[in-house]
Amino acid sequence: MTTTTASFEVEQIRHVTVVRFCIDVLNEENFEAVSEELNSMAHGRRPRQVVIDLVAIRQIDDLGLAMIQSFHDTIEERGGTAILCRLSSSVMGAMTESGIGRLLHIRPSLNEAIWTF
Repeated sequence: MTTTTASFEVEQIRHVTVVRFCIDVLNEENFEAVSEELNSMAHGRRPRQVVIDLVAIRQIDDLGLAMIQSFHDTIEERGGTAILCRLSSSVMGAMTESGIGRLLHIRPSLNEAIWTF
């Protein structure tokens, strides 16, 4: 079953919740709306094994990075695991430059992320 919000779709694959972004930018302009959608999904579903598919994201700023890290940390604080996958070179560069890339679980492909669980 797939659920869609304005910013992302959520799909259950095996026992893994896949959050796949449908927008191409995570920045100051959409920070509030996307954060609210992510928090609502995290609190409503309370997923424990989450893959965050960032293939659609082409541009991300510091607020976008903070949003991804916050969502990741929310899942982990509840005893779950969150894995990011399919990062564009610009998103990976921003994560590396900011230093949060080494704090998050990152896999190159969706299949590898799912099969990590």
